[in-house]
Amino acid sequence: MSKPRYLTPSRISLLVLVNLYCSSGVPSSAIVPVLSFILSQCFPTPPSAARVPRVVKQHDISTSVRAFEDVLHRHSSSMPGRTLLDAFLKHMWEMNSFDELFNLFDRLGGLLARPSEEELRNDPPGRVYLSPTSPLGTLIRRARVEFVRLPFDDAIRLWSAFIAYRAPTAQWTKRLVGLSSSGVDSVATEMGLEPGDGLYETAYGHLSSEEVADHALSLDDLERLMEFQLDRLQRLGCRVPDDMKDPLREMLESSGTAPRQAHLVKFFDTWKAGDYTSAFDHLHRYFDYAMQARERIHYQYALLHMAILHADFGCFDEAIAAINETIATARENQDIHCLNFSLNWLHHMNKSYPKQMKGAGYMGMLGSEKEGLAFLKAKARETKTYNLLSATLLNEAKLHLLMGDPVTRAFDHLFQSSHLNLKENISNYGSHMLFQSALSSRLGLNYMSNVYCELLLHCYHHSCPVDEHVRAIGRRTFLVVQKGQYTEALSMLNSINTPTHHSIKFHHYIFLCTGLVKLKRAIHWTDWAACEALLSSLQPDSATDPELSFLLSESRIYYFIARGMFSEAFKALEGLSASLKEEGADVMQRVEVLITKAEIFRQAGEAERGFSVALRAASVAFKARLMPCLWSAVGMLANILNSLGEFDAAMRLLHAIIPQSLENFDYFVSGKLYSHLGDSYMGLAGQQDLTTSTGTRLRVLYVSRAETYIDRARECFKKTENVDGECEQLMKKAVMAKLRGDEKLAEEWAQNHNKVWEDGMKRMADNQSQDD
Repeated sequence: MSKPRYLTPSRISLLVLVNLYCSSGVPSSAIVPVLSFILSQCFPTPPSAARVPRVVKQHDISTSVRAFEDVLHRHSSSMPGRTLLDAFLKHMWEMNSFDELFNLFDRLGGLLARPSEEELRNDPPGRVYLSPTSPLGTLIRRARVEFVRLPFDDAIRLWSAFIAYRAPTAQWTKRLVGLSSSGVDSVATEMGLEPGDGLYETAYGHLSSEEVADHALSLDDLERLMEFQLDRLQRLGCRVPDDMKDPLREMLESSGTAPRQAHLVKFFDTWKAGDYTSAFDHLHRYFDYAMQARERIHYQYALLHMAILHADFGCFDEAIAAINETIATARENQDIHCLNFSLNWLHHMNKSYPKQMKGAGYMGMLGSEKEGLAFLKAKARETKTYNLLSATLLNEAKLHLLMGDPVTRAFDHLFQSSHLNLKENISNYGSHMLFQSALSSRLGLNYMSNVYCELLLHCYHHSCPVDEHVRAIGRRTFLVVQKGQYTEALSMLNSINTPTHHSIKFHHYIFLCTGLVKLKRAIHWTDWAACEALLSSLQPDSATDPELSFLLSESRIYYFIARGMFSEAFKALEGLSASLKEEGADVMQRVEVLITKAEIFRQAGEAERGFSVALRAASVAFKARLMPCLWSAVGMLANILNSLGEFDAAMRLLHAIIPQSLENFDYFVSGKLYSHLGDSYMGLAGQQDLTTSTGTRLRVLYVSRAETYIDRARECFKKTENVDGECEQLMKKAVMAKLRGDEKLAEEWAQNHNKVWEDGMKRMADNQSQDD
């Protein structure tokens, strides 16, 4: 049986409530709640980030009788001792025949007519007439038109469904005189018909839960439900929840003709699932129906969706062809919003995947990046597309940050975008939180970076896209890894809910983040077998996030350095550097490449060759305020100065940056800085003249300080579970004890060295057995 077009028992009940309101049956104290309820059911409000969204169930669409009871039972009516619910049910049960259903729509028509002066004088106080263009007037006009269009058979089924719909409230009629005796149908009562009679069973014997279910949702309600699903899929970038798939399938199968939005819902669901072929099939079906409905203005949006779909699966040649056709069609149809969005998306793709876009033949449509952002900003202001303007300002802030411009410029555009979000009520909180987290991390404020991620996850997770939610968790994970808390980092990634993994893109992102955490831990543990296995599985493709792709390449280089494979490390570094130069990559990534190059020279025993490289990295990091890179670069310079015998200069450099580095909670970097500082004090101790009392006293003082800083370096390496670093500090302690002539203490430190190494190997073996 096909679903009704518009009228359902719940809408009949809403019309009864409207009639009650207009006939002055609603007290003044209940007018606002009643009108709010009616309008919320007929004209749903758009979602807002300021409030937590309700869980949408079927009764939210069909408005069960329980919903009316919840609203009306708290308000008193004009009848003494009776609530507004009693008055509402009185009107509901006074409709005791099929003829009364027609009378209801006749009375509603009288509410839209312009009354004469005589009728106004005779009307009771508080009588309300509606304008045909008002929200309630629109509801009544459409309901009357749809009722007139109903065939007799469908009208009978609607009346039967209404009887079954109000049946749960039969117990309330016992409180109202004269209603309980009328039964289901007053005409049947007058004829003496009872349940079991042939004529009665013919008319009402088919009432069942299936009858109510068939009329619980109309096609209009189903379209509203599809629109809600589309809003969630497009705004959050998620898939249809598992507990919603079966009800949606049943609703679509029970309806005679499925709304065309259902094809678009299936398109988004299969797209996020990674089903490339089915996504194309559903996209073509949706826009084929749109063409048949004479909605040719949507053609450019079909091309836009196709371009995004191609790009998401790494088909950049097809994506560029589709987006060029989108831009041409949007210009032809004068669709400024689609045109601006297409240009903004093209700019985003060119920035995120420059190598792939260039390989696909894209030569740039908006000129340089600054010119493109200026053009988009001007167009957004001209068309008053404030969400695009806010996103463009945020992209401009990111551009200043990536190019190494003064941080104040990035803050300026960030505040402009934030002010626009507040002024125009734009829900763009997730992007702002992630940007501020990245900005805080570059400034060496990892605590603030973590706070912004927590703020996004705990306060705005209902209104933020799933992509931003997953990225916030990934950023928190890497912040925790810097503290050496690998188990907590992995538990964060494992805590991501299962439906998120149903999207192939998010699953791949989580898989790469998990692999990176395990790879960093394996490098610190010197578990080379695990490193090789992880590196073989962590292979980025063309659609991989550029930031994760860089982290994977960097971790691979550090693996080569840790194993002493300097030729392979240098070759991989040169390839990464050339790739970043070709793409015009982030200044922070270029600085980290310079620091890694200096580290290769240091590990290879030629630290002097890395002096100019480290000095250049420190200079660029200082100008761009990349504080973590600055501390690593200065630590590298201090190590090179130690190798050149400039211990005092190295000591002063390290004392200047270590307090700031400790605030960043990157224990591996802090451990290296403390280790270099201990080397500086040992070098200063070796330069003292032991023939004088001052030289002897200073030597003892410097050695004592060197031991202190070596112990601190050992603690830092122990927190990050870096076996090589911890063992290196123990060897330094043993050598120092031996130089002082304390052979017994030197032997103890050597035994501690062996114990730490054995514990590391045992921990590695236990982890391998757990993985197996």
